[in-house]
Amino acid sequence: MKHPFLRFCDDSRPDLALEAGVLAFGRDGAGQLAPIDAQSPWLLQLSNDRRGIWLTVAEPLRGVHVNGRPIQQLAMLRAGDCIHVAGRKLLLLAEVDSRPATEIAPPQDPAASVRLVLRGVGGRHHGRSISLDRPCRIGSAGDAELRIEGHGILPQHALVEVDNGQVLLHAQADTVQVNGRTVREAVLLGGDQLAFSPQHRFVLEAPPAPVPLPHRDARDLDAAPAPPPRGWASRVPWLLVAAALLAVGLSALLVFGPR
Repeated sequence: MKHPFLRFCDDSRPDLALEAGVLAFGRDGAGQLAPIDAQSPWLLQLSNDRRGIWLTVAEPLRGVHVNGRPIQQLAMLRAGDCIHVAGRKLLLLAEVDSRPATEIAPPQDPAASVRLVLRGVGGRHHGRSISLDRPCRIGSAGDAELRIEGHGILPQHALVEVDNGQVLLHAQADTVQVNGRTVREAVLLGGDQLAFSPQHRFVLEAPPAPVPLPHRDARDLDAAPAPPPRGWASRVPWLLVAAALLAVGLSALLVFGPR
């Protein structure tokens, strides 16, 4: 997740950047939810590490929800998640690549697009995976590949398609959000969360990018030292050699020892 930050939706506080580490929340002097130092009693903690962003809820606190789902102790957060706590609404945001697709270099393996899916993480399609091997029309129309309904949902609400290895979003309404940001056009990356309403949420799942191996020239292979020749000592287990030497020593004691 690139440059995540937390937004207080009532504008009571400025946006908070979530750097690597732990950010704790507690009560300020007015009894309102606010960031606190590490020594003060905390109600919530947001931990940002290489695994992602984790929400930890203090034991006595109840009524914490993420996207309408109650959280009792621990939850992993994605960009675009809504956190409701103590009467406050917090929104986890991250950068969205809204550049035209022509300005972004396509991946080297366009065939990887057949392994791209949208997975439902909220609403009636929770847990469902929709393959993007063909364009996916989203809306309330009966012939939509992904049919969603609700207030403000258009018959042709959005289109997600793969073009030359890039996943493109074309939204027909101003209510489509990617990682918490309202967009009309966007290039989606693996892990991006799409919200078509508070109830309808999907995450783009994509295979991890391949790690390039270091390049070795043929001349480097020719110059590499040859492995040492394998003689008899390397072929005979050392235990047999030790046993043979011990047997020779015992024989010598029996033959040449004192009579």
